[in-house]
Amino acid sequence: MMVQKRTPTILIAIWLQWLCLLSTGPLQADPPPGYYNPANGLVGESLRQALHSIIDDHQRFPYTSSATDTWDIVGAADEDPANLANVINFYRNTSVPWSAQNTTNGWNREHTWPSSYGYTNDNSCNYPYSDAHHLHAASPSYNSSRGNRPYDWCFTSCSSYAAEGTPFTNLGSGAGNSGSWQVWEDHRGDAARSMFYMETRYEGGTHSISGCSEPDLRLTDNRSQIVSNTSANQSIAYMGLLSTLLEWHIEDPVSAEEQMRNDVVFGYQGNRNPYVDHPEYVCQIWVCPTSDTTPPAAPTSLSAVAGECQVTVDWANNSESDLSGYSIYRATVVQGPFTLLTSSGSVSSLIDTAVDGGTQYFYQVTATDVSGNESATGSTVSAVPLTGQGCGAPPPDPGAVNLVISELMPNPSVVSDAVGEWFEIFNRGSATVDLNGWTIRDDDIDLHQINAPAGLLIEPLEFLVLARDGNVATNGGVVADYVYGGNLILANSIDEVVLIDPLAVERARVMYSSATWPFLAGFSAELLDLLAPDPNDPAVWISATTPYGSGDLGSPGGPGSAIVPPPPGPQIFIRGDANRDFTVDISDPILLLDLLFGSTTQLSCEDAGDANDDGSLDISDAVVILQELFNGSGPLPPPYPVAGVDPTPDALGC
Repeated sequence: MMVQKRTPTILIAIWLQWLCLLSTGPLQADPPPGYYNPANGLVGESLRQALHSIIDDHQRFPYTSSATDTWDIVGAADEDPANLANVINFYRNTSVPWSAQNTTNGWNREHTWPSSYGYTNDNSCNYPYSDAHHLHAASPSYNSSRGNRPYDWCFTSCSSYAAEGTPFTNLGSGAGNSGSWQVWEDHRGDAARSMFYMETRYEGGTHSISGCSEPDLRLTDNRSQIVSNTSANQSIAYMGLLSTLLEWHIEDPVSAEEQMRNDVVFGYQGNRNPYVDHPEYVCQIWVCPTSDTTPPAAPTSLSAVAGECQVTVDWANNSESDLSGYSIYRATVVQGPFTLLTSSGSVSSLIDTAVDGGTQYFYQVTATDVSGNESATGSTVSAVPLTGQGCGAPPPDPGAVNLVISELMPNPSVVSDAVGEWFEIFNRGSATVDLNGWTIRDDDIDLHQINAPAGLLIEPLEFLVLARDGNVATNGGVVADYVYGGNLILANSIDEVVLIDPLAVERARVMYSSATWPFLAGFSAELLDLLAPDPNDPAVWISATTPYGSGDLGSPGGPGSAIVPPPPGPQIFIRGDANRDFTVDISDPILLLDLLFGSTTQLSCEDAGDANDDGSLDISDAVVILQELFNGSGPLPPPYPVAGVDPTPDALGC
């Protein structure tokens, strides 16, 4: 048996978050904003096709490899939160050491959709074989006992397979397509939603990126269609039983563990199980066996709070046990019409960033249960988002935003790539840049949108480190300013790192290759000339020479061998223009008050907010602006009303 390396988990923080929240009511891990927008308002086959397009063409990992493989992914997805060195077996419910792979009392990997039903021969083009959304840790003896029996209720001649530590049991009878495997109570819904995922993800055709042929996997109640083939992959294959899986889906709702698992697999593969995020989709596509026609109660305590280029909508959690999620509707007039903005799962809040500053937006929220029943709308609330960059304010001077990728660590040595990769950004422009909402991607399928609601600011001449893992005890000692997780991978051979701002403008790019760039295993590549006109030129990069953390060489967060350029010249601003929209109006004192008493954490130009030019930011600055706007109390100190440099030196910057 080949001993697998243990990829240090990136999930400790995720599990702590789930454990802290378990007592607060229904939970849902949020997919990226807009992930399911193409499915909004659809039902039936149109909805299933839209979901297929959303989750199609995922990143494949090998089933077994010395690099990251399904041992690593399933081990992380089925990790025991009470013992992070263990995994929990799906059918047997035992916690066993991660290292006990393919051992009698350990675990192996269960294809919940048996591989003999459509994709029996593993190869680099066999996507379902290593798709972790349906692979689960399993006791080897239970996995063998299940075999390739379809999922169904077991009524006669049933053998019992206990779910240890619970009063429940798995039941099995018969063999092959005439047999039945009845999953124990707390996991039968998980199994059902894995099957709905497989039926939706695989519908024939080819992978649009790799060009690999994929099978058409279908759910059925007709056992004669469920045909095993252990010698060749099939173009069309069946599994079931559909009607039983629909019953199991309703009987066993989505759990916090299932939601966490969806997040973990998404972090690797880049696609999600839509039926975990939106359980109501199941009954909107297939006909569920339910007599439930009672909708949830309308959400209450609805509120809307304006911010710069955003509105935060919040409401009280519903208490229904069969709650599936919420739908948020928006209009620009109170009479409507209201259109569906998004569905939020079971998270009772939303930050709406698809807004124009200065426009009033009205919001309504409904609740939906797993049977597809939707509540009334309840109350209507409204807010007017503040004008800012990207939502009504003039764009910054193009020369002011000038970021560059200044260091790359694609191939750490003392730890695995899965936890030790990182890269560094240097701000060689004259403007402070908030990277919240920016996108990091390559030219393939790797993509991550930065989510830092409190702001991820990089000042001029400042370095910022973005890492795949943020635990300094396991990531090689990198102190990260932001953690982007596993859905962005720095290839060891050739790859790109691209930064795109919220207006879809590409702001920085490097294209590197191990054949021409100066990085080796355990050595980062550093940009020697931080003002280089072409950062893609390998000649302006060198191998790092300074050790950091656990022993790899690099200078995360610092210049390394480079010389930091001199600071930019004095910045021009308008006194009182706190939000830097090149005019002084009511939005400026509002922003100052939010800085002092609300959620704003920093101004991009503190000198501009210092309306009375006393060298500090306090409530008197908001008062002075209001007096100038409404009482005509006299002009503000210079530079005002025309932009200029600060004539009075102080500790504030711009």
